[in-house]
Amino acid sequence: MNNPALEQLRDIHLPQAVHWWPPAPGWWVVAALILALTIWLVRFLQRRYRRQYFRSESLDLLKQIWQNYQQAYHQSNKQQSDEAVSADRVLIEKTLALLRRAGKTAQLSTVTHSEENLPARQQEHIESMPSPELLKILDEHSAGKLSTRLPLQLISERLYRPESSALSPEQARCFYDVAKNWLKDKDFTPKQRAGSR
Repeated sequence: MNNPALEQLRDIHLPQAVHWWPPAPGWWVVAALILALTIWLVRFLQRRYRRQYFRSESLDLLKQIWQNYQQAYHQSNKQQSDEAVSADRVLIEKTLALLRRAGKTAQLSTVTHSEENLPARQQEHIESMPSPELLKILDEHSAGKLSTRLPLQLISERLYRPESSALSPEQARCFYDVAKNWLKDKDFTPKQRAGSR
């Protein structure tokens, strides 16, 4: 039963395994895409975190300003002092200052290269905006809610003339709510208006 042909056969030798280095060009493309996606995701998350951080800090400060106003208003009503007259003015001053700071931070965190090339006239900077203009933007953002409950002229007078009539608690609450909603909005930077080109 010895077959001479079978005796001449040798063991099967497998070819050497293909090394993993250098990878095929397709793997280089996949690696470059993964790297680019990772870099983009990290930058996106950093910007989002910065936006959310200053927004939550701004909301906390606004809440603190509101609580200070309420304490001053209730204490002044009990004592019938001049603090009642100035409590709402302090609320307006501090709220507008906070909105300017938050707006500046928002503009700095969302600046793009295309916005940097715009003429200075077309760039609206909240931090340098006069109070009446900032109040108009607040009113536009609230779809007129602020001006229907509280005339903007009254806020301006209250801000610049101490002898003007004080805001009622309902009017102060409306002002606070509009500022709070403005800060909560996703993009509260001023929009380009048609007349300001």
